[in-house]
Amino acid sequence: MKVRVSDILASIDHAFPAAWAEPWDQVGLLVGDPATVVTGVRVALDPTHAEIAATLALGANVLVTHHPAFLESPQTVTASTGTDGIAFAAAAKGISLIAAHTNLDRAPDGAASLPRALGLEDGYALESSLQPIDLITVYAPTESEAAILAALFEAGAGRIGEYRGCSFSSTGQGSFVEPLPSEVPDDAQSSSTSVDEIRIEVVAPRGKGARIASIAARIHPYEEPVVSVTETAIVRGAARLGRVCELAVPCTLETVTSGVADRLSCVPRVWGSPSTSIASVACATGSGGSLIDSAIAAGCDALIAGEVRYHDALNAIERGLCIIEAGHDVTEWPLVSVLASAVAETPGLMSSHVSLAPSGRGWWTP
Repeated sequence: MKVRVSDILASIDHAFPAAWAEPWDQVGLLVGDPATVVTGVRVALDPTHAEIAATLALGANVLVTHHPAFLESPQTVTASTGTDGIAFAAAAKGISLIAAHTNLDRAPDGAASLPRALGLEDGYALESSLQPIDLITVYAPTESEAAILAALFEAGAGRIGEYRGCSFSSTGQGSFVEPLPSEVPDDAQSSSTSVDEIRIEVVAPRGKGARIASIAARIHPYEEPVVSVTETAIVRGAARLGRVCELAVPCTLETVTSGVADRLSCVPRVWGSPSTSIASVACATGSGGSLIDSAIAAGCDALIAGEVRYHDALNAIERGLCIIEAGHDVTEWPLVSVLASAVAETPGLMSSHVSLAPSGRGWWTP
């Protein structure tokens, strides 16, 4: 059985749907051909020239990373020794680049990876934002429901959190007046026709609704089908950023920080008095500034994250929330093994063909 890049993509999207990512994010296949046969997969935190070289050395041709090679689609793809040249270097050497970024951050196992690395209970999800979606509504004869739903699901609709095939249907009466033939006098009257119909509603990732709606319209039995797409948002479920963790025994901020330093082998930067009593902490991989309000609303005493902007940190401690910054990459390395596990679930892919990059960092402190 030949495993192709598209199979790796399917496994990653199964575990971390692209719909969970931020609208500005770049996830999925960024460089490469989905039909390419996979010779091996390297999984790392960042797509760098060194990781491309390591991928080649392994005889692999797919590099899967947490951070994408770019966040804005490049206008040109040219050679460079800097990060701007990563896409060119990968393409030139026949390496496909795949990223799972904020969709991995939101995945239940992704959000729980930092608390687990810190020896804390998983706790509960921290983020309280809404998930933008497209809502597709189809009115059709009741006997067409199964066929239309099958087409919608096949096109990528109907996923809510970890559940698939989600839909809502309600029955009612549809009525219409058929157009008269052209040879019939203008003052002729047509009678109204009523039929049993069903209203079908499914969600789809924001921006995908138009494509999916057109598929529903193509298989619809009516000449003039009513299929609508509405941009809206739903409350996030299990897929949310961050975790709230209660400490088994309350302790000081200094003690919590020492535990973070030992567990993650880092030198944290801390905002707040060392003697502050900590009973509940919020954990967030990478940048944590956007979750400060959620952490305060949850009653947390401290936020453990990769980094927080200076003025955001000042605002947090003024509002009673201490901040422990462990380093962006330091808090995200636990995500890499979660990503590798999803890749390893690809049907037909041998475990020996999946290589996990060793954790490390490109900076140091004296």
